[in-house]
Amino acid sequence: MGTDRVGTGLPWVDAIADSFAPYSFTDFHLTKLPALNGRHGFMVVGDLAGAPPLAFRIPDGSTFTWRATPQGIEAVAGDAQAATLVQLDEATFSEFLHALLTASGSVRTDRARVIRGSVDGWRRWEPAIRTLVSGMPIYSDAVRESLVDADGRPLDLHRSFAPDDDQDEMRHFFEVAGYLHIRGVYTASEAETLGVEVEKARARAEPGDPFSWWSVNAAGAEVVTRINYLGRYSDALQQLCFDERLTHFARLANPKLRVCDDRLDGPMVFIKNSHVVQGDGDLGWHVDDGIGGHPVMCPLVQAGIQLDVADAVNGQLMVLAGSHRYTKHWMPWGQEGTFPVVRLQTQPGDLTLHYGDTMHSTPPPTGANAGRRVLYYKFAEEKTFHFVPAGCHYNDALFRTDSGGKVPTRAASY
Repeated sequence: MGTDRVGTGLPWVDAIADSFAPYSFTDFHLTKLPALNGRHGFMVVGDLAGAPPLAFRIPDGSTFTWRATPQGIEAVAGDAQAATLVQLDEATFSEFLHALLTASGSVRTDRARVIRGSVDGWRRWEPAIRTLVSGMPIYSDAVRESLVDADGRPLDLHRSFAPDDDQDEMRHFFEVAGYLHIRGVYTASEAETLGVEVEKARARAEPGDPFSWWSVNAAGAEVVTRINYLGRYSDALQQLCFDERLTHFARLANPKLRVCDDRLDGPMVFIKNSHVVQGDGDLGWHVDDGIGGHPVMCPLVQAGIQLDVADAVNGQLMVLAGSHRYTKHWMPWGQEGTFPVVRLQTQPGDLTLHYGDTMHSTPPPTGANAGRRVLYYKFAEEKTFHFVPAGCHYNDALFRTDSGGKVPTRAASY
């Protein structure tokens, strides 16, 4: 039973943490953190320059403040110098270190509370903490040195492939850049037929449906921006989960990936609308494990069948090349600096692939009558199917009963 239904207790979400060895709050700070800093501290020195200290406190009053040093990170008892103080229990602290929860996810699910400063003060430290624990570097302009082909030549980040191009070359591009654009996997006629099926689903979707997202445009009208579990309305869109072309290209990442036909929102369509003023019709830079769940869901491949022209006018996908291989800071539009931003321009029938951990965005279309539609099919490893039951999503953790006894639904996006 998905958590969109009132009364779901989410035992499976809480049980996931039991699969990961718990961290002791005190032992981590006194023993493990110094050891991790000895191995990876040099990787975070530049990133943490000028970062205000961050403190964590558990219910028994134990408190440690994290400070940036010329060698990386150190923790000291107490919170006197902390600009940001986070209250959480020991289990939540452990889940945060395991990337089962992010800073935002911890706060949004009421598992943590910022009692001094703001969640941004915690998020400022998050890439460095992830790097310290994992050894994965922080995303920076240095990524460009790694964006090369098998012979060491710089990748053409705007390159697209034909379906019969060299598969090893496509696989390498996908592994290095974190996205792939394959032209004409489906014919224009097939894209049109799939579009008819999408319109049938759109005609039946209504505000309040827990499996669709709605926004409000400048005229005050409600518009649907995403419909999940499309099999409710179209057997053709459901069966497309098992299309050989879709499966073949998605498995360039890993031949053992399975299509998420009955979980993680199943087959879904994303619909761009012009002049959205409320809701999630336009998504800023994000990753698909933004509230947490990285070791549960990733690597996650998003396979997008394009039904309409995708460009700045009609709406398009943007990615930060290579970002899936790094820890990352959150950023608003316009603050990408010199990062390799790629805007994917596609035609009906094209297939795009991107990792859920590739930083991506769907900014507002510049045209007055945008309507780009793209079908998305997720592919994940077997472990994801073990952790997440049918009809559920890791993000269901957001939909726990709150302190007032209310359970929000996914449709409550504005």
